[in-house]
Amino acid sequence: MPFSRSKKKIILSLALMAFGLSAASAQQQLPLNPDQVCTYDGTPLTGPVYEFAPSESTNRMVNRILNSVGLKPRFEVKAANVPNAAAMIYNNQRYILYSQNFVEMVNRTTKTDWGAVSIVAHEIGHHLNGHTLLPGGSRPSGELEADEFSGFVLQRMGATMLEAQAAMQALAIEEATATHPPRNARLEAIAVGWYRAREGTSATQPLARNPAPESRPSPAREKPEPENNPSGRPVGPGEVLGRVVFNASPDKEYYITKTLQMVRVNESGKEVVGKVAETRGDPHPFIIQSRNNTFVYLGKDGYIYSRSGEKLGYVTKI
Repeated sequence: MPFSRSKKKIILSLALMAFGLSAASAQQQLPLNPDQVCTYDGTPLTGPVYEFAPSESTNRMVNRILNSVGLKPRFEVKAANVPNAAAMIYNNQRYILYSQNFVEMVNRTTKTDWGAVSIVAHEIGHHLNGHTLLPGGSRPSGELEADEFSGFVLQRMGATMLEAQAAMQALAIEEATATHPPRNARLEAIAVGWYRAREGTSATQPLARNPAPESRPSPAREKPEPENNPSGRPVGPGEVLGRVVFNASPDKEYYITKTLQMVRVNESGKEVVGKVAETRGDPHPFIIQSRNNTFVYLGKDGYIYSRSGEKLGYVTKI
């Protein structure tokens, strides 16, 4: 028997009420224990905090992160009204919480999807390293371990080192806090993880070609013959790929080794002053990162460029 108009209204109202109750029950308020929460930047979580179902793109991201290191998920991922992202435990269950607004902001700021991936990988690193099992919440040593894990994972997933560091470069503060290290230390930790993954999964890539003869700097700045080096200096032809000549200091000796380190040689011996990494970019397929996390680019033409495109020097074979 067909329903009357009034009965239809009653049934519709009951259906809408039931839907509203079901949706509300999915938004669970989380009890917080600050001693078992590690946040991305040290911002404390203040209640009430509610969890929401994660987006499909976030679930896919987490699966890619775990697949890159051959692990199974031992935690749940939830969107939440948190300042950025956090790893936490409640009711003996591990959780990764993230703000969807924050994730979108990171990707807009860094102009790459790798920014958000690095942050989620960082929080996963807290769980995998057991940081959330320890009392006290975030601490500098744990943050560096999570940063290193992030760099390792992103290299495995195909990110360049600059992409792996993009979020940290844009968001971290320069100074250390009681819970988090300074930005330069965190960038270094990501680089260490990135290189550790690279050394374990890929062979050394060839360096850039030499500059074309017609465009090289003056002959006075050409490489020295190896036999002219002071005795005892470990810069023999079998160890290095090329000499680095900077326009500002052409007489100082810098070399790129076959382990992709940049070393400076003087009377005291050899000192590692930087690293070389692929960018997979064109026309600058490599970057040279100094110990204080400043960058210059190595072009296909063999010249070294600043971020603004200024020629700073060149690399020539030995």
